[in-house]
Amino acid sequence: MLKRNLSLGLLLVVITTLLSWLYFSANRTIDTYQLKSEIRQVKESQIAEIMSNYLGASFWQLDLAQLHADIVRLDWVYRAKVKRHWPGKVEISILEQKPVVRWGEDALLNQNGDIFYPQDIKPFAHYVRLDGETAQSRTLLKSLVIFQKQFDSLGWVIDQLSIQADGVWEMHFTGGQKLILPPQNWSQKLSRFSRAFSKMKPDLINSAELYDLRYSNGFVVKRAPKKAPNQQDDKVD
Repeated sequence: MLKRNLSLGLLLVVITTLLSWLYFSANRTIDTYQLKSEIRQVKESQIAEIMSNYLGASFWQLDLAQLHADIVRLDWVYRAKVKRHWPGKVEISILEQKPVVRWGEDALLNQNGDIFYPQDIKPFAHYVRLDGETAQSRTLLKSLVIFQKQFDSLGWVIDQLSIQADGVWEMHFTGGQKLILPPQNWSQKLSRFSRAFSKMKPDLINSAELYDLRYSNGFVVKRAPKKAPNQQDDKVD
């Protein structure tokens, strides 16, 4: 009889404890949050402003999907993770965008070729600029690396790279040079250009404004303004 009473009493204690836990658990709220990753571009005040809408919310009913959406909408957030941490905390991890080039006038590209639009890109005005259709962003980023290797031997550094609707490439260099390249057989044309460039006269190189490689048997060198009225562009075979 005693054992039976003890078993019943123990069962009541377990049930009471469980009911108490369920009651207090259901009434737990989000009291604080913790940023688990280092941030440089994202401001802590931005995170605090977002979390102000969630502090005090039910721990179990917190809309993690909406919180995640609010955070990834911030300019410099590339990816984010949010999770509950008992008894009343939210943990936030952020991977920031890493810009590698500019995209047009108002945007940047990250290391994966994804376009993003920060409010201020002035600090990145010295970055290489790419221009093209949105769907071409990754192609242009890969092409920039390939083209730059082609010009390393000349000591030229690409400052701007764009692709036209017809597939023609246009490049600007930090030294002021400009070059137009067709989409077909561009590798052979660049190789031929590099060989011919080393044989060009210094006065032609110094006065050159544009190198047009869209010709089948050579390329055209267009001189900068300030030339005699009867002076023609130079054809190099």
